[in-house]
Amino acid sequence: MARWLVILAGGRGERFWPLSRVMHPKQFLTLVGDKSMLATTRERVAPLIDDQHTFVVTGVDYVEKVSRNLPGVPKSQILGEPRGLNTAPSIAWAAQLIARRDPEAVLLVLPSDHVIQKGERFLALADRALTLAEQHGGFYTFGIIPTHPETGYGYIERKGTAFGSRDVLEVARFVEKPPREVAEDMVQSGRYFWNSGMFVFPVNELLEAVREFLPVLYHGMVALAENPDRADVIFRELPAVSIDHGIMEKARAVYVLPADIGWDDVGTFAALARLLPRNGEQNAAHGYAIFVESENVTAISDGPLISFVGVKDLYVVATQDAVLILSPDKSQDVRKVVQALKEGGNHDHLL
Repeated sequence: MARWLVILAGGRGERFWPLSRVMHPKQFLTLVGDKSMLATTRERVAPLIDDQHTFVVTGVDYVEKVSRNLPGVPKSQILGEPRGLNTAPSIAWAAQLIARRDPEAVLLVLPSDHVIQKGERFLALADRALTLAEQHGGFYTFGIIPTHPETGYGYIERKGTAFGSRDVLEVARFVEKPPREVAEDMVQSGRYFWNSGMFVFPVNELLEAVREFLPVLYHGMVALAENPDRADVIFRELPAVSIDHGIMEKARAVYVLPADIGWDDVGTFAALARLLPRNGEQNAAHGYAIFVESENVTAISDGPLISFVGVKDLYVVATQDAVLILSPDKSQDVRKVVQALKEGGNHDHLL
């Protein structure tokens, strides 16, 4: 029995345009710290799992870029999907290959583009979840203690304790992204966590759950493991479904570990803005910026100097060929710019 890491690195990061582009999406950006988000994710759990026990699932166009970011991971363990079909196919593909080498493996599944500020605390929690899966089996996730009624996250409702441990709770149900009034009630109740999208489970139990709940996916992944050259054909027949909806909501023996780990999925520029240090006027910069008589301005530059005079409540993102000017409450709408560029045939600013 060994511990294996599966990193999900297939996102397009459209809400981070113009920093994130088709050929250089969010997981390859250096938004926090001095390494790409992908490299930081791998490094975060290096004390628990080495490169030889790491799989990365990404888009077929990003395999070489992943390999340059993670040169220690064997190239054969970087899987390039011809189509993005959400997380269940990605995890099932890696799991099928791992199970053929190590049928008793336990998997830690991590998205490639999250920020975790309390790294040592997360490392201890990941070790705890892996140990529980080794000892008891079952499906585990990390529940983020909510700080506000966020409508952009899914939620996990907890039940009683498990295994006689106060730090492990049974999962009552998963809740899709709720409207604000529902989110307010859930946070106030104290029974809910944000769903972090990070998981631990024995590979044999995961594959059995895929066979039971997603049989088309299961048989597709068996075929793919036996005929990797037919990936284009096989992926056309697979369902697009998340691991949460396809497996975790239906599986038995599902547990959540409360996680106070300084987590953020950094899904928008508003999320990134929360992580940047601010001056007395609440201005923040990632890159080179000058603020004159301005308040609550966030500047993110991939090169050019950005200067502000007499403005407030504003995000500005600049690259060598594009500038985004954004109201702080419209971060979710950046992908509308990407869609407009696609519809207008302006692909130069998307690549």
